[in-house]
Amino acid sequence: MTEDFPFIYGRNVTLFCNTSAVGLKKTTWMKQSDVILHQGLSFYPDKYTGNEVTDGSSLIIMNATELDFNTSYTCLSDVYSYEADLMINSSNFICLPQNRDISWNIIDKNIFVQLHLERFFPMPKCKTMFDDAILSTNQEELSHLQGPFFNGTINITSRSDADLCGGNLTVVCMFGGSYYEDIETKYLQDCNDTVSFLQESDSSVYVFGFEGAVIGVCIPCVSLCFGCVLFHCKKREKAAKKGMY
Repeated sequence: MTEDFPFIYGRNVTLFCNTSAVGLKKTTWMKQSDVILHQGLSFYPDKYTGNEVTDGSSLIIMNATELDFNTSYTCLSDVYSYEADLMINSSNFICLPQNRDISWNIIDKNIFVQLHLERFFPMPKCKTMFDDAILSTNQEELSHLQGPFFNGTINITSRSDADLCGGNLTVVCMFGGSYYEDIETKYLQDCNDTVSFLQESDSSVYVFGFEGAVIGVCIPCVSLCFGCVLFHCKKREKAAKKGMY
């Protein structure tokens, strides 16, 4: 009997029983002592289905949970039987995090990522990527087991040789020996957009300061001019009164 590795929690698991040695015989599948599939007929159609092919029979376990593991499955064909134990271990079973809370802190070329993960297995090895480049990464874990699953925090520290703008930062974690999962991607602002933003900000400040200076200069000038006009008007008024006398 063969299995498709790895088994991923919540997805379908396929077991295959090679019966080519006994010819075209219908197969019966059992979970421990319970018959679950007999000659293509499923006794639990919401959970199990199967296919008969020339060289054997397959059993598909739908939406696999922990209840489908740590137990034995047997296929019967003619007078032959084949048995396999479906076990939870780090080499063939994966449970991707059911809940994720991720925080980023980027200072200059240093990246600090904190992953708060719930209900996952096994403990992953994570790395940070800047576009297609793998960054130098250190990982620290603080976790505990609850049943067969981990809960806890993974702290990831990385450093980039290039400026961190105009690309994507992605945390990628490897579960088991070969399965990779993108945990989080952060999109960085383009380098030119940052410079443009700063230039616009400086220009705005400069224009505002210039306008303020002009307004500040103009207000005293207007006041002075108005005072001069008023003074000349009063002087002419006095001269006119003297002429009348």
